[in-house]
Amino acid sequence: MMNFRAFKIFRDNEDGASAIEFAILAPVFVLLIAGTLDMGFYVLEKMKLHNVVQTTAVYAARAGETDSVQTVAQETYQGDFSKLNITSALECECSDGVVAQCPLSCGSDDYQRRFVLINGTGNFTTIFPYPGIADSISISTQARVRVD
Repeated sequence: MMNFRAFKIFRDNEDGASAIEFAILAPVFVLLIAGTLDMGFYVLEKMKLHNVVQTTAVYAARAGETDSVQTVAQETYQGDFSKLNITSALECECSDGVVAQCPLSCGSDDYQRRFVLINGTGNFTTIFPYPGIADSISISTQARVRVD
């Protein structure tokens, strides 16, 4: 039979209980903070990309052309522009909702609206690698602004 007297000594002793609780909970808190940081940086990159695309679309709509879209986007973006892909297109839409690349023939009694469409894509790389989650997450946004 085991000697239970030795266990009685440790049963009422609470020395080190806080250290054990901390050792159990600290990794959970570190993971929560790391995940919150990564999510915050993801949202920041998504907002930066959206702002660049929106600003570029407004510029292209005012200028009426999409030739200098890359230059405007590069000057607007705060960060490494090589990670982004900005594309532009002019779209035309008839009053019946038909959308196509310009020029578009809508008919004699119909009117035509022109839009500039800017698409932006990029990749967000997480700070910490997470099991089961990709290290690189694709982000994309688009803006469509009426020219006339």
